[in-house]
Amino acid sequence: MLGLIAAGFGMAWALAGDVAASRMGAGRLASYGTSLIAGFGATLLPVCVVLRFEWSTVVIALFAYGAWWFAFLNLVQSLESSLRVKILGAVRASGGRITRAALAEQYNDQRLLRLRLERLRTSGAVTEHNGKLHVVSPGLKAIAGFFRFLKKLLIGRTSEFGAPSA
Repeated sequence: MLGLIAAGFGMAWALAGDVAASRMGAGRLASYGTSLIAGFGATLLPVCVVLRFEWSTVVIALFAYGAWWFAFLNLVQSLESSLRVKILGAVRASGGRITRAALAEQYNDQRLLRLRLERLRTSGAVTEHNGKLHVVSPGLKAIAGFFRFLKKLLIGRTSEFGAPSA
C-alpha cells in the first residue's frame, strides 16, 4: 500500500514537472523528460527516506509509477495529436461551421503526410538521399525501437499493418 502511495506522490510531481516545463517554454519531449525524472525522484524519496528502503515497497512503487506515467504519457499525447481534436479546432476556428470540402482540403492523407515529413526534415530528424528517407535522430531511433519492441511484445508483430513480422 505504501508503494502505491509513493507512486501517487510521484505522479503528482510528474504532472507538476510537465506543466512547469511546458509553461517555461520547453518542447514536448523535454517536458516529458522533466515529468518522468521529477516523478521518479518524488516516488523514490518517500520510499527511501521515510520507509528506510524496503525492497518490496521500492519495487511496487516503481512499477506502479512506471505504469501510471506511461498511461499519463499516452493520454497527453492523444490529447495533443488527436485528429478529432484538430478537426474540432478547425470547425471552431471557422466560426463553428465548416464544409466537408474545406475540411477534406485541410485534412487529406497526402497533405497530412507531407506536413509530417516536412516537420521531420526541418527538425533534422529525417534526411532524404536519392529519394529515400533516413532517420538520423538517435532519440527518434530509440523511441521507434521501444515502440517496435512493445508492439512485438503485445501484439506479436512489429507492425499492425500486414503480415506478422519475425
